[in-house]
Amino acid sequence: MANIDDVAKLANVSTATVSRVFNNSPYVSEKARESVLKAAKELGYEPSILARSLAIKKTNTIGLIVPDISNPYYSEVVRGIEDVCNIYKYNIILCNADNSRDKEIQYIDMLKSRWVDGIIFHSDYFSDEIYDIFKDRKIPLVLAGRATSYDVPYVVIDNRKAAYDATKYLISQGHKKIGVIHGDLNGMKETVDSVDRLYGFFDAMKEAGLKVYDELIKESNFKAKGGYMAAKEMLNGNVKPDAIFAFSDIMAMGAINAIFDAGLKCPEDVSIIGFDNLDLAEVTRPALATVAQPMYDIGAVAARMLIKIIDNKKISEKRVILKHRLIIRQSCIKRDAQKI
Repeated sequence: MANIDDVAKLANVSTATVSRVFNNSPYVSEKARESVLKAAKELGYEPSILARSLAIKKTNTIGLIVPDISNPYYSEVVRGIEDVCNIYKYNIILCNADNSRDKEIQYIDMLKSRWVDGIIFHSDYFSDEIYDIFKDRKIPLVLAGRATSYDVPYVVIDNRKAAYDATKYLISQGHKKIGVIHGDLNGMKETVDSVDRLYGFFDAMKEAGLKVYDELIKESNFKAKGGYMAAKEMLNGNVKPDAIFAFSDIMAMGAINAIFDAGLKCPEDVSIIGFDNLDLAEVTRPALATVAQPMYDIGAVAARMLIKIIDNKKISEKRVILKHRLIIRQSCIKRDAQKI
């Protein structure tokens, strides 16, 4: 197998010139460049991708860390990231952290050892520790679908406003005893999706002068079974909800099953609204009302931001907030005033 010395000898140039040619250096004459490329073709020589990456200190590889790849939300975000990376000739190393802070830290170190050019990250555990790790490793970072108070670029929707809109819609349909199924609040120390959505819910309830029942606020894990168990607890409690707002479509689907298993009907007895607008939401029975996130765009915009940062280009905005939409479907119904 031919090596760089063989190419240099056949082209009658130095090995340094061969290296400059394959690293696209401007400091090579056109004549020398043509000689090197011709010699390489004759010898079947292909430069080492790793060696070239080390030479130019760039691998055209981006790391992506997500909490749970089995959640269709993240699959759609990843699709947006992947499509943009394909356009700009970047590869992706995808890491599934299983909602574990320790795994996230392990993956950050692993990706650093693989010489990734930057990382796109979503985590509910983003804290001083994680932030300091990125600073110490000097790894370019963009958060996708996750806001933060740290000086880190991110792409999100306005989760508080989105939850406010969803709750206000339920109230407009005559619902008063509204239950909430939320995710991990992380001690409410740092801005996470569930915290913002819960505040949005409180905003709408306070504005309408409605009581928030503690027994109708349940924590879950963004999985269908978690949504099922949370709804089951509500329905078995002393205060019965006439509507439930689940902070993910997956949890909402689990809650619908709990309603039916309790011998009730959705939406006749209990209305449901979810969050995300997954493809499954439209084919669920009843079809699920939900807050639509631009999941693909969150990933695509985050990828463009990170690539600009890697290329030392200025980004126009470090905190990008995309628009959400309320999608009304059959899982919500106007409540008969006589039943309230």
